[in-house]
Amino acid sequence: MQQLILKLKDSSKLSFLLQLINQLDFVELENVKTRNGQSDHDFFKSAGLWAKRDIDAKTLRQKSWNREK
Repeated sequence: MQQLILKLKDSSKLSFLLQLINQLDFVELENVKTRNGQSDHDFFKSAGLWAKRDIDAKTLRQKSWNREK
């Protein structure tokens, strides 16, 4: 199945476009949503990312700042 991403130059035309697409029997619409420059990532789902790992903030800082060029 092919997917297209459309960017509307004029948001007032959105309802017209949706009506037009709904008339086409070979097109299926999925979650129509707008993006305002925000990420889809949920920050709170990252909780526990470092759980069960033997690492702390000090070690991470040392590894990141002491890179060899």
